[in-house]
Amino acid sequence: MKIAVLNLMPNKVETENQLQKSLGQNNYGLEFTFLRTATYQPKNSDPAYLEANYKIIDDVLSEEFHGFICTGAPVETLPFESVLYMDELTQIIQWAREKTDSSYYICWGANVALYYFYGIEKIVYEKKFSGVFDHEIIDPDANLMDGLSGTIKIPVSRSSGVRKDDIDAEPDLELLLFSEESGPCLIASKTHNEYYNFNHFEYDADTLSKEYHRDRKNGMEIDIPVNYFPNNDPNTDPVKCWDIHGT
Repeated sequence: MKIAVLNLMPNKVETENQLQKSLGQNNYGLEFTFLRTATYQPKNSDPAYLEANYKIIDDVLSEEFHGFICTGAPVETLPFESVLYMDELTQIIQWAREKTDSSYYICWGANVALYYFYGIEKIVYEKKFSGVFDHEIIDPDANLMDGLSGTIKIPVSRSSGVRKDDIDAEPDLELLLFSEESGPCLIASKTHNEYYNFNHFEYDADTLSKEYHRDRKNGMEIDIPVNYFPNNDPNTDPVKCWDIHGT
């Protein structure tokens, strides 16, 4: 099964490993092709590494993929029109809808896709959501829910999202997972095999910790991730409590 991944995250290797580990748990025999933007060179990525391990969309137009994944990117608070590679990104996600069997958008990637396909506006929060939040399964019969019910814990790390009312008002969209604290999480298209996930099933146990300490080091005023560190102590090792729901 061939999967194309547009990796927009600064730490390319970490994101590659997280996705491959998370999706590889079910032994689907996945073959990943990682994509980069042609119109924008990331400042935090080694050009030689990208040249050796990544393709641009023009390289794969003639290939067939079973799935497409678009990651998030650290540009959540920017207006879409201010993102330097937005034109290329919308061309890629249009290609994914037309030429791949299924698409999965993560975090800011979900914001972009919902805006491009449905005109759903992004909302930027006053403060970043960070932590492990309880989410209600709205439709346990949906394919990705695999018969689950009740609530599950999912890592959240974002400064933007969408309004539940906007999702409910769009007849082609179905809300699958929702948090009373952090809002819509997983949304599905009814007519396209597309999923929009604002949170991070794929995160390692220490990812939120790394992000927290990085942001603090950079002088950001950020709260300790919620429901994450034992005794709410950022000097302790967090315990991963969402592993079984990664796929």
